[in-house]
Amino acid sequence: MKNIILHELQQFIYELRLPIALGVVLLMFAASSISYISEYGENVKKYHELTANQEKLLRDKAANASEVVIGKRDYRLPPRNSGFISDCGEQNIPNTLTYTAFYHLRFGTGINIENPLFMQSERINWSFIMTALFSFLAIIFSFDALSGEKEQRTLALCLSNSVKRSHILFAKFIAVNIVLIVCALTGILLSMLILALSPSVDITAETFSETGLLLLFIVFFTGSMSAVGLFFSVMSYNSNISLLLSVSLWLVFMIAIPNFAHTLGMTAWPVEKMDVMQAKMDEKQKEIRMNAPDGTWNWNGRNPFQPSHENRAKTVMAIEKNDADFWNEHYAAQFRQLENTRRWTWISPLAVFEYGTEALLDGGYLRLRHNYNDLQNFKIQYLQWFKDIDAKDDKSPHWYNPTENIATTQKAVAYEEIPQYVERRATVAERLSETLKYLGVMLAYMGVMLLLTIIRFERYDVR
Repeated sequence: MKNIILHELQQFIYELRLPIALGVVLLMFAASSISYISEYGENVKKYHELTANQEKLLRDKAANASEVVIGKRDYRLPPRNSGFISDCGEQNIPNTLTYTAFYHLRFGTGINIENPLFMQSERINWSFIMTALFSFLAIIFSFDALSGEKEQRTLALCLSNSVKRSHILFAKFIAVNIVLIVCALTGILLSMLILALSPSVDITAETFSETGLLLLFIVFFTGSMSAVGLFFSVMSYNSNISLLLSVSLWLVFMIAIPNFAHTLGMTAWPVEKMDVMQAKMDEKQKEIRMNAPDGTWNWNGRNPFQPSHENRAKTVMAIEKNDADFWNEHYAAQFRQLENTRRWTWISPLAVFEYGTEALLDGGYLRLRHNYNDLQNFKIQYLQWFKDIDAKDDKSPHWYNPTENIATTQKAVAYEEIPQYVERRATVAERLSETLKYLGVMLAYMGVMLLLTIIRFERYDVR
């Protein structure tokens, strides 16, 4: 096996495939780093400007504790410094969550969009290079591993010696993956060097740990795709046919499955458009308003103990609960649609690699979902903080109204005492735990393809 591996590596060096592939890899990794540096610096600057404006608004409202909790607050997810590995589609999915202590949690979306999580786009980064380029290179380096040698009549000569067919197959598999991993490492090192020279990008210990885990995932990914090339190489006696079959399946993985999955998800697990949901929500609001006690909407002066203020507070709280129920179900439907569709696309190693990278980086949809859940819990603590302050004010009737401040405390509160939501990033152990299921799927895919290839190769006519 050692001699066969060395021979295969020597052949790759002599051929044009390796230098061309390495040149394209280095070019794409360099381009991804340069574009990321420019974009990341701008995103960080914009993020700091927005958060500074949010802080100023909150400081102004601190003069009245009730204004603090009924005023809407936006939490914008800070830019990840690992976006050069993968942006996880974050440029299209919502990155701002709007909430108050009372108000239901929301993220923005267009009126004609059923599910913003379903928006598709690609940006050049490590993940895109792997799924678009390396998946293709794995096929280019493996499609003629056996069929090509049969055409040259070297395979029969090789098997005339006392060597097992499985040894030849595994040696070729290992050689292809060594070439791919070397290309990946070279590109990653170049990218890291460019990033390290930039003052706007921080290369931390976490960055190295993420890169190390990504390399492990890349090994499984390139192994899966090269196993596809070997399978079609042994399924045909002509290298042109094996190339055609391999590229055809690659196109299915790269283009057909993502687009068909999008259509499947919209059909099998439909989500109502926002205007339809808004109409249902408004109808329920109208019913709640009509059933409110007489005088509910009368202001009756500034006396906070007027019964109308209590009735209005209860009615508005009922409306807010109604809205929260609608929005929670709407978002739950979006989450289900995306997750169910993703499970179907596990048949593609390209999709599995993207999901695994997202889990590894705690980015994209997973990051949004984690923050959505954590903010739901934070809102409970936020409201309790206000209730504790309000309970100490004997001038307050303690009638909580999400839209008015008249029936709760009017006292000032120190800005530093106002609860602030901070994103809880998953630890490396938590990310690895989430990534393991995708590693398992990738390993299973590679194992099945290699097993089928071995079974076929044992009966392969090498003459």
